[in-house]
Amino acid sequence: MNRIATIEAVESFLPDSSHTIEELAGPLGLKRAQVRLLQKVHGLHRIRQDPDASLLDLVLPAARRVLHRVPDPTDIRYVLYVHSTQEVTPSHLNAAALISDALDLQHAASFAVTQQNCATALAAIELAGTLLEDDGDPYARVLIVTGDKTFTPGNQLLYNTGALMGEAGAAMLVATADTAGDRVLSYATQTMGQYSGGVLLSPEESKQYGRDSARALADVMQEAVEQAELTWDDIHWVIPHNAPLTETVKHLGIDPTRVYLEKLAEYSHCFASDVFLNYTELRDSHRLQPGRHYIYVASGLGATYSSMTFQHQAPALPRLTTI
Repeated sequence: MNRIATIEAVESFLPDSSHTIEELAGPLGLKRAQVRLLQKVHGLHRIRQDPDASLLDLVLPAARRVLHRVPDPTDIRYVLYVHSTQEVTPSHLNAAALISDALDLQHAASFAVTQQNCATALAAIELAGTLLEDDGDPYARVLIVTGDKTFTPGNQLLYNTGALMGEAGAAMLVATADTAGDRVLSYATQTMGQYSGGVLLSPEESKQYGRDSARALADVMQEAVEQAELTWDDIHWVIPHNAPLTETVKHLGIDPTRVYLEKLAEYSHCFASDVFLNYTELRDSHRLQPGRHYIYVASGLGATYSSMTFQHQAPALPRLTTI
């Protein structure tokens, strides 16, 4: 069993403002046929978006709720800001430092992680585990904050992938693998660089990208389950980003009712945040059971596919000793 990290707390945040796809069609230049395609094929109907709110307005609420779980804020050694959009602030501003300062965590080292786009948050959890292992202090913690603003039509509508992006923030408190909480058991990832063009792919490349994505995502999900020495019968819920997974589910031969996509139509895809948004929706509706196993699933434009298994509310492990 891999000893990667433990996620002690997860919180999410959504803007109050909700919009239908029809309301966004004009500003985004969508034709009626494109709106119908997004609705009927991709299952999208509404998004959350607040044009008047800043990036800090989006990401800080969830982070502050997580920090309420920390008796001593100096235990936070690192603040990782995960974002999918490369340009999140003017070039003279450091978004990670702004977030750290706003949370009164100036003592912590802060930096951004973004290279895997919407799959970056899972990579950040693994990175947090590495940082904590190197730190060696059992009280040390890493705060991971996610959230992107849909500040331009090009940033919001990724039509060749069927994605209409919404806004959401999320935050996680990551501790060593020995502590109690959601214990991470495995992490699998794969990047297919031939699709690095993302939104610039030709129509023919986009079709092939869609076909290859389903198989690649199924492969990393299977790898993560096997790394954790589990079977699909052990997995209680698949918790993915908000995108249809029909073909991936077919490849794996798993029950589609175990894939949590109930909020896809209402929230759409929210960059790197929606995996954790879906987690908190399941948790708050009392559908996560202590001791059961779950799997996070995310893909990032470019194209990275990642999956992470964890045991919910696992007890603390005995600490490893070195001789």
